[in-house]
Amino acid sequence: MARDLGPRGKMCRRLGIPLSRITAKDPDKDPVLRRPYPPGQHGATARTSVSDFARRLREKQKLKLYYGLMEKQCRAAFQEASRAPGNTGTVLLQLLESRLDSLVLRAGLATSIRQARQFVRHGYLHVDGKRADIPSFRVKPGSEVRFHTAQLKLAVVQESFSRMKSRSVPAYVQVLGEGEGLRYVRLPEREEIPVDVNEPFIVEYYAQRS
Repeated sequence: MARDLGPRGKMCRRLGIPLSRITAKDPDKDPVLRRPYPPGQHGATARTSVSDFARRLREKQKLKLYYGLMEKQCRAAFQEASRAPGNTGTVLLQLLESRLDSLVLRAGLATSIRQARQFVRHGYLHVDGKRADIPSFRVKPGSEVRFHTAQLKLAVVQESFSRMKSRSVPAYVQVLGEGEGLRYVRLPEREEIPVDVNEPFIVEYYAQRS
């Protein structure tokens, strides 16, 4: 499966998103906060594009960065959202929040979306008692996600939860025990989703290119 393994710091600087929002990185050492301008030799003096297309493209790129998506995955999620009833932008975010890797991150069981995906791909997690190793697996509201007993004892899992213990967990996710897993309580409301994007711009971007 294709994955985005590019440098996160550079992309965050280009899009103006603090790296600490994407990972558990210390904000005091966040390169984006220390150098709040695009990377490159002329980054500090570069002229920022303000065209309508550039603004919409930027929001779409931000969405992909938050969820660690490739373009094909992002477009497929939009197409599914556009066919569903309700506000397309909100439905799009709800679909992405229902991904197994996204929920693992929201519950503070991983320090970044990449680590959450790694836990899933290595088969550390079970959904309602069944092993799940596909990061894009759609978790249904009411379902429980738990670490396998053996993997729960791994140092990387325990260290991850320890680092993220003070993380604010959204109301639509409930942490089980001392980091044994999570319960997906319900679909989130838009204002509960901790993703700073202008979803109407993303909808317009894909609508214009369909």
